[in-house]
Amino acid sequence: MSQAKPNIGILIATQFISMLGDAFGQRCSRVNYKRKTRHMMIGLCLMTAVQMFFFMGIFQLSLPTSITSAIYIDNVKVDCYYELDVQGKIMDCTPANCTVIPCKSQGPFSIFRSIKLHPFLLTNGLMNIIYYNGEVFLYKEPFGLIFLVISALSSTFLIDPLNIIFGEPINQPIPALIYILGITGSVISVIELTPRKFNFFNRKSKKEEEEKLIAGADEDSNKLLNNKDEYLDHQIDEQNGSSSINKSIDNIDDAIDNTSLLSSPSLNINSDKQEQQVEEQEESQQTEINQLSNSDNNNNNKSKQFVSILIRGLKILIPITLLALANALWMETSLFYNDQFRTNAFGYNSLDQCLLPFYLFPFMLLIDVIKPLKNAFLSEEETKESLVQAVKSTWNETSLWTLFIYRFLINGRAIMYFYLAIEYDLTMVYLESTLIRVFMNSIGAVLLNLIVPKWIDATPEERKRTFYPVNLFLRLAGSAGVVVSLLILNK
Repeated sequence: MSQAKPNIGILIATQFISMLGDAFGQRCSRVNYKRKTRHMMIGLCLMTAVQMFFFMGIFQLSLPTSITSAIYIDNVKVDCYYELDVQGKIMDCTPANCTVIPCKSQGPFSIFRSIKLHPFLLTNGLMNIIYYNGEVFLYKEPFGLIFLVISALSSTFLIDPLNIIFGEPINQPIPALIYILGITGSVISVIELTPRKFNFFNRKSKKEEEEKLIAGADEDSNKLLNNKDEYLDHQIDEQNGSSSINKSIDNIDDAIDNTSLLSSPSLNINSDKQEQQVEEQEESQQTEINQLSNSDNNNNNKSKQFVSILIRGLKILIPITLLALANALWMETSLFYNDQFRTNAFGYNSLDQCLLPFYLFPFMLLIDVIKPLKNAFLSEEETKESLVQAVKSTWNETSLWTLFIYRFLINGRAIMYFYLAIEYDLTMVYLESTLIRVFMNSIGAVLLNLIVPKWIDATPEERKRTFYPVNLFLRLAGSAGVVVSLLILNK
């Protein structure tokens, strides 16, 4: 049985590397690739494969075989057997019933040997497609660092069910209070309210302007009424006969109706009282129209806001969910492949990363060919270019050093995760390391927006939300919950 958990210093070091790597990843996504998901995918895919092949190849060729071939199960170094490591059988072997042989080194040059023995290893590609698509989508967000760890924390619930599926031992249960504090704190950390300005003087000036407009409209209406009375009196004096007067009245009424300032079918030109009633009636009708119009506008605005919030929420929730699944599968399969398929850290990480282009490029080509998928996965700007054009644009946009550091740190984290997965209680170590990651990335996200906002292309609106006092308080309260859960876990 694996040990419960490592020294917390190892986990802090691992998550510090992870935080730095994610920060460089955000810069690549938001600054170098201008939030273009496919460009980011192409860049990280190729850099990862080249980088891991280079370093792991050097390790496999230069390090002693005793290091690169070592297989540990339940924290114990085991022998290699002909039946397991050459024939690829899955069975319980001992020196009594199997043939002991020297262990072979593992790395990039043993990938195809491992796949030949265990073709099931290729299913790792599906997990990579899910993981990297989710990761790239979240890197675009200003608080992508926190969303990444929320997904990782959510995946801790999947570890024990996956242990059952893959036939691995169930680890010791985690107290519910730790989950409650950790998850609640993490969720509170990502709540982000939009600041609303309240300016009394602006509101007052707007009200004054509205009153002036209303007063001006009333004055114009009165002038028209007076002009109408004068004109009609003049017509009555000069002309005899009711038909002429009535005709003039009709003509003037039509003219006034066309101005849309006065409207009454039975206006009595000799009665000031009726004129006042007409004005009051018009004002009442106009008020009702304005109220209905404002009500419709408010309803439309609320509907649009709701739809906008829903779409944005789904764009974040779906990648988080997929990433949670991929995180749990990665941790679980790394242990399963080690125990059942006998791929150690050198072999598994080489297979996992060096073959990345062979998984992701067919997927990107599929998206490029099927238009509905292309519209769903890519931005409007990205849909205008083919995959070949995207590769060329990615090369022009890439900052090699930034991309290199980003993938170097993340690949280092992956190797350390593999070590932690096979050496310690998977459920415990994964939960604790994720809680540490939540806390460190919360601090990292704020520091990036505070000290080097241009480094991750943080917009003024994003920075306002970040440093809105209510949001800072929520982030502080959430971090406190995470810290308390860590203290309980380590008491």
